[in-house]
Amino acid sequence: PAQLAVVANKYACASVKAAIKRKGKRPVFSGKSIHYDARSSTIDLNKKTASLLTKSGRLKVKLSVPQYFQKFSSWKAKESNLVKCKDGRFRLMISIEAPSVKSQKTGTVIGVDRGINNLIATSAGWLYDGHDVFSRKQRYVRLRSRLRSKGTRSAKRRLSKMRGREKRFMADVNHCISRTLVDSAGKDGVVVLENLEGIRSARHSQNWLFSNWAFYQLERFLLYKGEETGVAIEFVKAKDTSKTCSVCGSLRRGQRQGAVFKCKVCNVVLHSDFNAAKNILHRYTT
Repeated sequence: PAQLAVVANKYACASVKAAIKRKGKRPVFSGKSIHYDARSSTIDLNKKTASLLTKSGRLKVKLSVPQYFQKFSSWKAKESNLVKCKDGRFRLMISIEAPSVKSQKTGTVIGVDRGINNLIATSAGWLYDGHDVFSRKQRYVRLRSRLRSKGTRSAKRRLSKMRGREKRFMADVNHCISRTLVDSAGKDGVVVLENLEGIRSARHSQNWLFSNWAFYQLERFLLYKGEETGVAIEFVKAKDTSKTCSVCGSLRRGQRQGAVFKCKVCNVVLHSDFNAAKNILHRYTT
């Protein structure tokens, strides 16, 4: 059928493009799996049935859903992969989508500033100290540089393992931060972030850390956790949020001195990251 050919062509091209981008080996297709999209399959999780398109027409099958996954029967089935296992049986790997909860934006609004010394600072006063994360990132950078300079097979193997360890570490940190922020806002709340597009090209004394910090991953975690719990994620412009006084609104040079913000107009003294988070909140609410 045409739809199977369309899907096969789409994923074959994607695999080749990915291999070219990675400058690796050509992709090898095992022929032990078939990808199904919404047009080539119909899956009913409540009735535990699936209708799959084959070369001989539609094949209707009964699904054996493990006990743990039966609680997700109300979720929407999306795309799937039919995989042939080593024992000769077939397994349908189904992607499911949770029903989203739209925020009414009537609850708590929290402004969030992201940085280095404090990875997260909120307008509510929560600071996430980034000293340990910063130290580990520096250690990974030094070790990665030494391994690349060696260039041996064992060095490359260790480099690959270290890369996976670093990704898992960053994902864990971002999961913890995103969960805390979403829980703090509560149902129908709003989490307001700075728009950090172009941060990789920005001139910064610690640009290597900003480039390696998983800002986009944190945003993705916040978005999907917010959809689950009814918390909206909004963005405002990041320009001058750290230089402006959150009390009187004055913008002058030299007001921020490291971790301390001292206004030259109203003489208020605040934590610089807390002041920036307040400004982010004000930009959204005004």
